[in-house]
Amino acid sequence: MAATACAPGAQYFEIHSTEACGPRQCVKGDPKDTVPVPYHEPLKNTTHTVFRVQPPVSSSPKRFSVNILNGSNGVKVPVTVSSLDTIAKLLQEVLKLRPELGASHNLVFNGKPVDLKKTLSELQVKPGATFITYQKCHGG
Repeated sequence: MAATACAPGAQYFEIHSTEACGPRQCVKGDPKDTVPVPYHEPLKNTTHTVFRVQPPVSSSPKRFSVNILNGSNGVKVPVTVSSLDTIAKLLQEVLKLRPELGASHNLVFNGKPVDLKKTLSELQVKPGATFITYQKCHGG
């Protein structure tokens, strides 16, 4: 990786006058007195690292199947959804298939409660993922 470095006096002092030191002369390449500094601790002891460009994410919605596990009775409901569907839409699809589950369920994905407005693509949901229902208990 090449960098542009200015002559030793000009690189450390910002002098705007051309009478004091003359015009700046810049050389290409890395300065000779640089010391590499590890910028990412896990890469400190590696000898070779490859960074790959990820292909662009497809903007077209994908249809796939996810599972809804009822936390109360252990019933698993497979649902076909789109990657652009929201969690609220997912719950509507579940209620169409199993109306006995009731509408007061909340969902947990990867151990965290999910917001009804989030889309499946925002949550990075993969085909075959499982959501678990739970009900909030109000103490009295």
